[in-house]
Amino acid sequence: MTVREPAPLVMANVAWHLSLGASEVHVYLDDPMDTVGDQLQVVAGVNVIRCDAAHWARLDGRAGDARQTRRQGLNATDAYRKTGADWMIHLDADEFLMPERPVSQIIGEYAREGRFLRIQPWERTYLTDTPPTSLFEGGFRVPYLGKLQDDQELFWRSTPFLTKGLTGHSAGKALMPTRQGWRIGIHSPKEEEKRIRGDYVPEMALLHFDGMTPLHWMVKVLRYARLPREVVEGMLGGHRREQVLMALRRSHSPGGLLKFHNRLKVTDGGLRARLEDRDMFVDAPFDPANQIAAQLGYMPDLSVEGFDAILRERAGDLLDRLK
Repeated sequence: MTVREPAPLVMANVAWHLSLGASEVHVYLDDPMDTVGDQLQVVAGVNVIRCDAAHWARLDGRAGDARQTRRQGLNATDAYRKTGADWMIHLDADEFLMPERPVSQIIGEYAREGRFLRIQPWERTYLTDTPPTSLFEGGFRVPYLGKLQDDQELFWRSTPFLTKGLTGHSAGKALMPTRQGWRIGIHSPKEEEKRIRGDYVPEMALLHFDGMTPLHWMVKVLRYARLPREVVEGMLGGHRREQVLMALRRSHSPGGLLKFHNRLKVTDGGLRARLEDRDMFVDAPFDPANQIAAQLGYMPDLSVEGFDAILRERAGDLLDRLK
């Protein structure tokens, strides 16, 4: 992963995946001065890479100034080329694998030569607009596969801001065999610029939180406020671009932006029933606390209050737009 997120989330993500049996975790710190690196370096199995000028010179020369997705892809390919593991996945800090049985067993059953395993995303949704107290609370929306004809009826006014029913990505992430000479993209690998086929795995989900708290989501979209509209439109495609443009129109007040967040991220009873009719909702609480504490020897502060306090300190300039 390439990260620039609050330390409790980074530590929780690393610990969770170590608990699933990961033999190596490669963490690229987008901010080379990020102090979470000191915490990570004492965790067995973690390789910390600080993305300073020397790092980018080794990989690409100018990549430090490139957009986020390019930096992530370069780092993922770097990890792919040097890992000693047999399989690798590129994740964001707000993505957690959820297998139904040991990952090694799933790989052994579904792996096919020359292909990767695609892990379907389940996106966290709040079940009420009452402010959350835990980073992981809520249920999960499942994307529909294929073309849904009545998405306007299903999601009403939120339809332009969603892809296959999700606010984030619907492509999932790729669990890939190593030593194939592939170049790693954000969602799938390539070989000589040709996309490689992947197979969906039915026994593992990718829990995507797309904003660990409402404030976290707001910060994600407000970062585009610094850029000209034409740049935003060129960087983002489809539903995410529409989210950002609408969010910026609502960013004159925290109440307006929170209302837009809840419109997209809260599943009320009526929407839940419609989703359940289409097998697009999973009520499966995610509570990784025991596994995280066992791996680290302590429990990071995973409260919404603590997480948001870090965000306000780190992104105060962005949040000033809401005052």
